[in-house]
Amino acid sequence: MSSRLKGIYSQLKQRRLDGLLVCLPANISYLAEFLSRDSYLLLSEKKSIYFTDSRYTEEAKAFLNSKIRLKECNGSVFKRIAEASLGLGLKRLGFEERYLPFAEFAKIKEYANGRLELIPTHSIIEDKRQVKDSLEIKKLKQATRITSLAFEHIKKFVVPGVKEIEIAAEFERFIRYHGCNASAFDIIVASGPNSSQPHHLSGQRRLRDNEPVLIDLGVDYQGYKSDLTRVLFLGKINFLVRKVYDIVLKAQKLAIKRVRPGAEMAAIDKVAREYIASKGYGRYFTHNLGHGLGLEVHEDPRISGNEASAVKPGMVFTIEPGVYLPARFGIRIEDMILVTSKGCEVLSGAIN
Repeated sequence: MSSRLKGIYSQLKQRRLDGLLVCLPANISYLAEFLSRDSYLLLSEKKSIYFTDSRYTEEAKAFLNSKIRLKECNGSVFKRIAEASLGLGLKRLGFEERYLPFAEFAKIKEYANGRLELIPTHSIIEDKRQVKDSLEIKKLKQATRITSLAFEHIKKFVVPGVKEIEIAAEFERFIRYHGCNASAFDIIVASGPNSSQPHHLSGQRRLRDNEPVLIDLGVDYQGYKSDLTRVLFLGKINFLVRKVYDIVLKAQKLAIKRVRPGAEMAAIDKVAREYIASKGYGRYFTHNLGHGLGLEVHEDPRISGNEASAVKPGMVFTIEPGVYLPARFGIRIEDMILVTSKGCEVLSGAIN
């Protein structure tokens, strides 16, 4: 039995569930062990069934985990899910409360005709996904390597007069030629005052001399995501921009030094946040210090002041402190961190 499936079956027993309906594509991909599309996964120890339609059955036959049965559905998938659940004798079926729309929940309930209790669940699979296995780490390292190559490539395009969107487009072109499915998210190229918006939408603004350019980019490599942020400077760097950059870089270094097995996530966030606050910019650091990466670009764990859980070997997450001065400029430095048995490894290369 797949170790991934075995871990989930154990969780179902603890919660007195006969089965689990999985709807989130990332969770289905994790358990099916290939990139799923337009599918549902019914898990039970008696039998696990992958539901999809004729558009995707050929690829599912080629790549689907052999422990999971394929079921082609060209009619109502919700009727088939209810029928399969009843046919397996399931009485208490868990479902992902954040990912199953109410209309779909209602359809399954209707077809089950009162013979199946639907139980909301939360983060059963996401908790398992936090610690990456060796194959996942290999894919994440390759995603990060391609991202770093792409960043080095597009640096030559970062010149006055070029539009933000043109730099983002060149990144998209480069990564596809280097084996990636797509970018991991909408690439952020934020020049000058636009860089004060943490999630600026790259637009038609042309880069100008004597201003910072914040670039946040990542790729999707065989389903696994990367995330890297750097700040480049055109022309002369003014004193305030240099000062803030050095503060953010020092905060990141302090946080990375705290990353080791057993370290509390809130404590890692705290050391960076307190350093930035000590320099007078605390109120301008407006987001969590980091987030997990894997099949999703934002997943657990969250490196946050509200997260008391401990870091574990095999976790991969970002460390990305930032300072954003409204309508002036913003600085964020982001690297991907792999937790090792003794400490951590910065996957995205040497810190700036």
